[in-house]
Amino acid sequence: MTRSDDALPDTDAHDDNPLPAGGDAASDAVADADTTTAATDAEVDGDAATAAAADEETDTRSLKTVPPALWVWFAALLLLVGGLAFIAGNSFGPGGGDVNLAGASAGKNFDGPVAGDDGTFDAGIVGPREGSAVATMEDIANIHRRDEADPFALGALDAPVVMTMFSDFECPFCARYAVDTQPNLIADYVDSGLLRIEWNDSAAGGPAAQAAQAGRAAAAQGKFWEFQKAVFDAAVAKGNGHPEFTVDELVDAARTAGVEDIDLFREQLEDGTWEKAVQESTAYAHSIGVQGTPQFVIGTTPVSGALPEQVFRDNIELELMKAKRAEQ
Repeated sequence: MTRSDDALPDTDAHDDNPLPAGGDAASDAVADADTTTAATDAEVDGDAATAAAADEETDTRSLKTVPPALWVWFAALLLLVGGLAFIAGNSFGPGGGDVNLAGASAGKNFDGPVAGDDGTFDAGIVGPREGSAVATMEDIANIHRRDEADPFALGALDAPVVMTMFSDFECPFCARYAVDTQPNLIADYVDSGLLRIEWNDSAAGGPAAQAAQAGRAAAAQGKFWEFQKAVFDAAVAKGNGHPEFTVDELVDAARTAGVEDIDLFREQLEDGTWEKAVQESTAYAHSIGVQGTPQFVIGTTPVSGALPEQVFRDNIELELMKAKRAEQ
C-alpha cells in the first residue's frame, strides 16, 4: 500500500472560516469554484440561503503548496460539476426518492474487510490505490483504493461508484455530514451495492490527531465504522465547535462501538501505535490539495463540505450514469 514519508504540516489550529480570498491564483480559483458549487446547490434546493451556508461547511486550515496544475484542474472540474449537479437536481428532484435511475449494475462482493493471519485488520493503510499516485486530475480515480483488506472502506468492493472522503473526528462539519447525510447514503446506495465509501484521515494536531489514532485502533479490531458513528454522535451531543475528546471519552466510544479488547485499544491510543499512520495519511491529503474537512471525491468528481444531501445524491447518480455507459 502506498505510504508517504512527508513530514506532517503544521496544522495544530483549525480555522472554521471559508476558504481565504487571498493567496495564489490557483487557490483563488478553487475558492471561486467552491462558491459556485454551493450556489448551484442552492438553486437545486430552491433556497438561495443555502449558498451562504455552504461556504461555512468545510473545516479549513493552512496547507503546504500544492502543484498549481492540480488546483487548476480541480477548479475547472468543480465548475463543471456545479452545472451538472444543477441539471441532475432539476431532473431528479429534491428528496432523493429515486435511486440508480441509470440502472447501473450493483456490486456483489461484500466480503471485506479481510483480516490478516493474526485476525487483526490493516489499520495502517494509507494513500491511494496500491502502486499508484495522484499527481494531476488525470490520476483522480487512483484516490479510490478498492482494497479488500481496507478496514476504512464500507460497501461492495466492486461497487460501480466509490466515494473517497477526507475527514477529521474533531471537525464539526464532518460530524454534521456523518449524522445527517451518511446514514441515508448507506441505506440507499451502500447497502444495495451501488456505492463504496472509503475514509482517509486528514487530522490537525492535538486532539484531532489523537482521535484519528483512536479510529485506527478501532479499525485494527474491525470496528472502524461503528466507532465513527459513536464518535460523531458524541460530537453532536457536545454541541457546536470542536469536541476535543479526552482519552476516556474515546474509550467510551470504543465500548459503544463494540470494540472487543478495550485494554488493547487504550494501550494503542496511549502509546502512539497509530501516530505515524495518521501523520502519513494527513500528509497525503495535503499533498493532493485537500484544504479542509470534510472533502469528498465521488467517482471522479470533487465535492467540498457538508453540503445538503441532494448534492451527494446528484453526483452519485451522475457517476452511476457513467458506470452504466461503461457497461454498454
